[in-house]
Amino acid sequence: MLKALGLVLTIALLLAITSCQPGGTNSNNATPSPSASTPTPASPSPTVTASASPSPATGSVKGSNFKWTDDASGTPVTTIKVGGSVTWTITGGTHKLERVAGSAANGCDNLDASFDSGNLTSGQTATRTFTKVGTFGYHCGIHLGDPNCKTTPGTGAMPGVIKVVP
Repeated sequence: MLKALGLVLTIALLLAITSCQPGGTNSNNATPSPSASTPTPASPSPTVTASASPSPATGSVKGSNFKWTDDASGTPVTTIKVGGSVTWTITGGTHKLERVAGSAANGCDNLDASFDSGNLTSGQTATRTFTKVGTFGYHCGIHLGDPNCKTTPGTGAMPGVIKVVP
């Protein structure tokens, strides 16, 4: 009986010793700690992104109560990816999309003349596609407003800004 007990204890001791060795079987799958001869890989640096969520390919803006309001941000600033489009929907009154010339003072890039629309009344929409990266200022051609692409939204009744990102 003592021989059997001694054999069982010896086997248990051998199993315990071999499970702690790097080449042994490890039943709890613990990772061995690095030794001085084992190089530790460097952790990658965290990546900082400009936005918590990716920019959409399309945007939707409402024109009402003398202001432009982006559906996603709730502000007069709309951010989309290059190649994306923005649709403006007039929900009150008469408004008109009109580009604002870019300058060093306002920090805006230039839109071409095809951006401008005629008068749009309640229920009408206008859609524009943006094919180049930039920050573009616009306003209502009736109610005006001076967008500032550096410190948006700007001043006046109806300034708006479109940020087109890669």
